[in-house]
Amino acid sequence: MPSNLPDRLDKKILKANSLVQRTLRKHKNPVVACSFGKHSMVVLHLVRQHSPEVKVVWNNTGVEYPDTYNFVRRIREEWGLQIVEARPTTTFWNIVDQAGFPIFPRNASWELQRASTECCRQLKKKPTMRALRQLGCDLYFTGLTQYESSLRRMSALKYGKYFYSIKWRHWKCHPILDWTTEEIWEYHERFQIPHNPVYDKDEVPMVGGIRTGCWCCPMAIKYGKLQHLRHYYPKLFNFLVVRKGLGEVMVDLRLEKLKGVKSRVQDLLLNRTVKARKAFAEILKRQPCFFDRL
Repeated sequence: MPSNLPDRLDKKILKANSLVQRTLRKHKNPVVACSFGKHSMVVLHLVRQHSPEVKVVWNNTGVEYPDTYNFVRRIREEWGLQIVEARPTTTFWNIVDQAGFPIFPRNASWELQRASTECCRQLKKKPTMRALRQLGCDLYFTGLTQYESSLRRMSALKYGKYFYSIKWRHWKCHPILDWTTEEIWEYHERFQIPHNPVYDKDEVPMVGGIRTGCWCCPMAIKYGKLQHLRHYYPKLFNFLVVRKGLGEVMVDLRLEKLKGVKSRVQDLLLNRTVKARKAFAEILKRQPCFFDRL
């Protein structure tokens, strides 16, 4: 049975262009938020069809994938972009030192964890809000889609594609809010839009697909993030898991789960880590798959 994707996408492209045109007519200082991932590249392409000189705000957390930095330089030059970098005043590693690794967003009591809250606030929200206010932005285009998380679905139902944010003090527009991942990639192919090379590193799959963002974020361990990192970026994997101590944190979490359960894995961990932490690197080499997921 032939796919109806082209027809469905045609309709969504028309709606997205219409929304972009309407909102641009209402505002004097629009900007596009761009992470240079697959979604925001589509929105950037859409908006530039109507406003070629639109400013681009890139939230540079300082821990983006190496491919992302190379891709940003390439697109900046090829598309002649006016990129404003939103940079944090602290680092991911400072946050880890003060609050621990942001592995879980909430604890067993469903309370927000300090590490994950601080990471998002300090590396993303605060720098972006500061940059937008310095620019005097009155309209903020994003590549948000409702299919990326339950929180975003709820937000989409509550606010829609175009609304005024009291917290951010400007209007927001989400032109591709109802687009699927399949439609995003079809748009890329149809209009020959370049994409971040991170997406091409897909021999090691991740649940939900490869995503850009902070390479060191441990909240994506459950999706296969560390397995992907170990395969494609072994130096970064070693820096995060061994030198910065994420591996030891994972071992402690696993031991906690194994309390009272006799197993060869538990014996190995107790003998190799609790009694002799210096043997951690050896365990890593012998059982790399242990550190792929929690």
